[in-house]
Amino acid sequence: MRTVAAIPAIGLLAGAAFGLLVPDIPLAVGYLVLLACTVMAWLAWRGWWAIGLACAVGMAFFVGGAMLSVDAWRKAWRPTLRVVFEDIARAQRAEAASEGRRLPEDDEAFVTVSGVLRADAAPVASGVSLSIDVDSIDGGSTGPALRIEEIESVRRPGPVDPASPAGSVSGGILVTVVGSLGASRVEEWRAGRYVRMPVQLRRPSRYLDPGVPNHERALARRGTTLVGTVKSGALVEVAARGHWWDERVGEARSFARQTIATAVGRYSPRSAAIVTAIVIGDRAGLDQDVERRLQEAGTYHVIAISGGNIAILAGLILGVFRFAGLLGRGAAAATIVALVAYASLVGGGASVDRATLMAVVYLASRAFDHRSPPLHALTVVAAVLVATDPLVVTDPAFLLTCGATLAILVTVPVATAWRLPRPTVPVVMMFMMSVAAEAMLFPIGATVFSRVTCAGLGLNFLAIPLMGIAQIAGMALVPAAIVFAPLASAIGWLAHLGAEGLVRSADLVQFAPFVTSRIGPPGWLVVVLYYSAVCAWWMLWRRRATITGASETRGARSTRRGTAALAAGAAVWILAEPQAIVASRGDGRLHVTFIDVGQGDAAVVRFPRGSTLLVDTGGLSASSTFDIGDRIVGPTLRAIGVRRVESVALTHGDPDHVGGASSIVRDFRPREVWEGIPVPRSAPLTALRLQSEASGARWKNVYGGHQVSIDGVVVAAWHPKPADWERQRVRNDDSLVLEVRWKEVSILLTGDIGRSVESALAVAIPPAPLRVLKVPHHGSLTSSTRDFLQALQPDVAVFSVGRSNRFGHPAPDVVQRYRNVGAAIFRTDQDGAVTLETDGTSIHLRTFTGRELSLP
Repeated sequence: MRTVAAIPAIGLLAGAAFGLLVPDIPLAVGYLVLLACTVMAWLAWRGWWAIGLACAVGMAFFVGGAMLSVDAWRKAWRPTLRVVFEDIARAQRAEAASEGRRLPEDDEAFVTVSGVLRADAAPVASGVSLSIDVDSIDGGSTGPALRIEEIESVRRPGPVDPASPAGSVSGGILVTVVGSLGASRVEEWRAGRYVRMPVQLRRPSRYLDPGVPNHERALARRGTTLVGTVKSGALVEVAARGHWWDERVGEARSFARQTIATAVGRYSPRSAAIVTAIVIGDRAGLDQDVERRLQEAGTYHVIAISGGNIAILAGLILGVFRFAGLLGRGAAAATIVALVAYASLVGGGASVDRATLMAVVYLASRAFDHRSPPLHALTVVAAVLVATDPLVVTDPAFLLTCGATLAILVTVPVATAWRLPRPTVPVVMMFMMSVAAEAMLFPIGATVFSRVTCAGLGLNFLAIPLMGIAQIAGMALVPAAIVFAPLASAIGWLAHLGAEGLVRSADLVQFAPFVTSRIGPPGWLVVVLYYSAVCAWWMLWRRRATITGASETRGARSTRRGTAALAAGAAVWILAEPQAIVASRGDGRLHVTFIDVGQGDAAVVRFPRGSTLLVDTGGLSASSTFDIGDRIVGPTLRAIGVRRVESVALTHGDPDHVGGASSIVRDFRPREVWEGIPVPRSAPLTALRLQSEASGARWKNVYGGHQVSIDGVVVAAWHPKPADWERQRVRNDDSLVLEVRWKEVSILLTGDIGRSVESALAVAIPPAPLRVLKVPHHGSLTSSTRDFLQALQPDVAVFSVGRSNRFGHPAPDVVQRYRNVGAAIFRTDQDGAVTLETDGTSIHLRTFTGRELSLP
C-alpha cells in the first residue's frame, strides 16, 4: 500500500469526529482501549499479520483522536475565562438585586479585560471588531482580578503589577467598539499588541430553532467563548506593542491595504475590497451582496486565501527561480520560507495554514527526493492538522479543502492517462477536476450551507484565471508603489479588471437560475450512503483500470455498476428532497411555529393541505449586517419542510419584524406580500415592495375586515382600519392583527399593538374554546392590559423576545397578568422555537428545548 499514512490519518479523523459526537467519554476508558490496541499491534507485528497490524494501528489512532477531541472541546467550551466571567456575573447580579435593580436573565458582566489582539481590527457596520486572547479580567469590587503570573517585559512592558493578585485566565473574546472614534484608531489595533479596555461581556447570541447551527458552540470551536461591547474607542488602551515580527508584518499589511485602496480603489472600491481579500485575506470591506452572488455562482472560493492562491504564489516563486536558472533544493527551501512568511503576513487563519502546510510538505518531500504519492502528503497534512487542533474536523472549510484536494488528486491520474489532443488537455483537466470536486463536496454544501450549485463547472473557467490576474497584479502593485506610484496605478487597473470580471462572471447565473438552488440539509444516513457508494465505486473502477482490465468478472462489473447507481440514487434523493415534497402536501393538521429570532417576531403557519403563511420575518437593528432571514428564518423553514411560502404578512415596518424579509422573498418566492397601512417614506418597506413586485409577488394592503380561507382555515384581519391620512413613519398601533381560526382553535397574532388598539379588539374579537395569543409588543408594559386579557382569556401566551434584550422584555408585571388569567407561558428566549399543532379541537405544543403541553 503506497499511501500507508492513510491508515492512521483516517483513524485519527474518524476518532476526532466521534469524540465530538460523544463528548462524555471517560478518558480512563480511552486509555484502556489504547493500551489494548498497542498490545494487539505488537502481537500482529511479531506475527507478521499485516491486516491485524493495520486494524490495531487504525483503532489506536481512532481512540487517540477521540480522546484529543474530547479534551479539546472541554477546554474550548469551559475555559478559565468563562468560569471567572460567570462568577463575576453572579456577583454583579446579587449586587443589583440588593439594590432593587433588574438585570437580564442571561449572564452579563461589566469588566476590564486585558489581552493580546489575535488579528488586526476590522471595521464593521456597528463599529470596529476586535478579537482578543484574554489573560486578565477584573470585575472590580464584584469579582477577582486575575492576571497571568508573569508577562515578558519585552513583549508587554508596563501592565504587570507585582502587587496584583496572581492567577491566570485563558479564552478568546470578540468585542465591538462602537462610536465614531473607533474608525480613527483602527490602525493602532494591530495583531500582537497588548490592549486593555472596559467591556460589557455576555454570552454569544444563539437561536434555538430547528435547522439553525448553534452559533455559541461554533464560536467556541474557533476559540471565542464570549462577546462584548466597548462604548467608545477612547476607552481602548494599547498597553504595549507586539513582538518585532508582529509589528513588521502589521505594518506590511497596513501598507498593502492603503496601496490597494489607492491603486485599485480609484477605479472601484468594490474591486479594491476584492483584491484586498485575495491578496492579504482581509474581507472586512466586502459587500454582502457580492459574497452572496459569488456563492450562488460557486466561485466564492477564489476570494478566500486557500490552496489556489498559495499554488499561484508558489508557482510564481518557482518560475522566478527557473528563469534565473536556480533549481533544486535551494529553490524549494526558499519557496518554503517565502510561503511561510506570506502566511504570517496575511495573519494566518485556518485555510491559509492548511494550504501553506500542504505546499510545504509537498515541496519538502520533493526537495529530499521523497517521491511518495500526492495522496500521501494529503493524509499527512490532514493528520497533522487534526492532531494539533482536533476541533478542526467540524470546520466546513477543512472538509471542503480536504475533499476538493482529494477529488482532484484521484482525478488527475485518470485524465493524464487519456490520450487527448495537447490543446484540449488544460480544458479537459480543469473540467474534470471541477466535476470531481463538485461531486465530492455537494453533500457537504447541502448540509452546511443549504445550497447546491453546478454553476461553478462552467464559471470556474472564467473565475480562476480572473482571480489569478487580480492576485498577481495585486501582489505586484504593492512593491511597485514603493518604486514608482504611476506604475502601481497602471497595475491596479489590471487588478481591477480581474476583480470586476470575477463579479460580472457571477452575474451569468441570473440567465440560468436553475443551476443554483437552496435545499434543506439532508439526513446523515443518505450522506453516509452517498460517500460509501462513491468510495466503493472508485475502488472497483480503479481496480478494473489498473489490474483486471477487460478480464473483469461479471460479478465485479455488476457490483461496480450497482455502487454507481446507489451513489446516483443518493444524490438524486439529496437534490429532490422527497421529505419536503411530502410535507408540501400537508398532513391534515394546522401547524404554527413561533421562530426564535431574538428580539423580534416571526411565525410560520402551515395549513392542513400544505399552504404556508409567514407572519413577520424577524430582524436586527439597521446597523447590523446579520441577515436574520438568510441565517435563521430560512434554515428553520427548510428544516420543517417548507420550500415555498405562498404568502408573507408584515405586521408593520419595524426592523425587528421586516429585517429578514428580503432574503425570504428572494429564496422562497411568495405569491403575495401583505402589508397593513402603507408608509411611503419607509425606505425598507419601499425597497421590499419593489423587490417583491420584481420577483412576481403581488403586494397587497390588508385591513381590518379582510378575511380569506386557506385550506379550510379562516385567516381574518382585525386591524388596522384604512388610514385617513398618509403615514410619515412606521407606528406600532398600525400593526396588522391576524387571527387564524380553525374549528374551536383561535391563534391571534398581534404585532406590536398598544393599549388603545387592544381596547377596541377586546370587544370585537369573539371568544374561542381554545386560544393561543402571540403576546403584543414582546411583553412590553405598553400592551397586554388586564381588560384585553380578561376579554380574550388566552389558554397559551407566547412571548417572542430576545435573550438579554435591552428593553427589559417581557416586563415581570405583564408575565404575571397572563398567569393570573391562567395562560400557559412560553418564551422564545427560554424555550426556543415554539411549535403548535392542532386538529381544530385540541392543541399540542412542543418547544426546541423539549417542553410539551397538550390542551385540553
